[in-house]
Amino acid sequence: MNVVFMGTPDFAVPSLCSLATSAHKIIAVVTQPDRPKGRSRIPCPSPVKEAAEKLGLKIMQPVNINDEPVVRQLQDLSPDCIAVVAFGQFLSNSIIRLPRYQCINIHASLLPKFRGAAPVNWTIIQGETVTGVTAVVMTAKMDAGDIIAQKTTPIFSGETAGDLEKRLASLGADLLIETLNLVETEKASYVKQDEGKVTFAPKLKKGDGLIPWSRETKKIHNLVRGLTPSPGAYTYYLKKDSREKKRIIIVKTQIHDIPKTKTSLNPGMIIEIAPCGIHIATGDGFICISQLQPEGKRAMDVQEYLRGHKVTADDMFVS
Repeated sequence: MNVVFMGTPDFAVPSLCSLATSAHKIIAVVTQPDRPKGRSRIPCPSPVKEAAEKLGLKIMQPVNINDEPVVRQLQDLSPDCIAVVAFGQFLSNSIIRLPRYQCINIHASLLPKFRGAAPVNWTIIQGETVTGVTAVVMTAKMDAGDIIAQKTTPIFSGETAGDLEKRLASLGADLLIETLNLVETEKASYVKQDEGKVTFAPKLKKGDGLIPWSRETKKIHNLVRGLTPSPGAYTYYLKKDSREKKRIIIVKTQIHDIPKTKTSLNPGMIIEIAPCGIHIATGDGFICISQLQPEGKRAMDVQEYLRGHKVTADDMFVS
């Protein structure tokens, strides 16, 4: 098939590379415009653009994919299929109806669970133990089309959103090729989603990362995992008898496999400095912080942080 590929972040790169080595032909790659990054604010290409340039593919970077000149350009390409993997813009009906076959999206969850922009993050935050990728027919309603195929995988203990996303990217690349082959040979089956089982994974806001220490230990642990490496779960460090709060990103936590006892300490209070890290009181026990990132600094192990900062029991982490 002649395929237009639409994608932008690192997650989409394995799918693009797999498609480039398959029996299908990529006739164009559509990705987001170069965006300013870093302190220099120099415009940088998306990971998909960088990969497409190395592969020598035709690249389109529309500000709005649905502008009439862009739609006409896609029509002139006459694609058999449009493959979408984390592109980052909604497609109008004029584009969805354009290919000979459907527009097919690879989504990083087991639909109908976790429709939306941040499925990997919310899957971990909500404490799921199994996830996967879904090949779905694109419709005007986000992530709501018929399911063509799915692949599942367990979520490993301690796995962060960044770790899981890398695995799902590889799984999604395999699923894309399998799905295109099914569609081309007319062997694909199309299963409607059960609307009664729909959950959502909206784009994360800055406030979603603020750690509520009064919650259960497991939920705090999942929040940290689900927001690592980005946008990051954070708290404010408040020394005893001080009013100055310092923002700290919590990078890694541990839950000790020992019987929990309800602590009388206020949630967020530092219980002790242990070999594994800093023990913090939670709503139902305590959690160990083993890696953190002070504002404006790099991430580091707690033991390294303690060499330059005096932290004592009864200091607080506050929301």
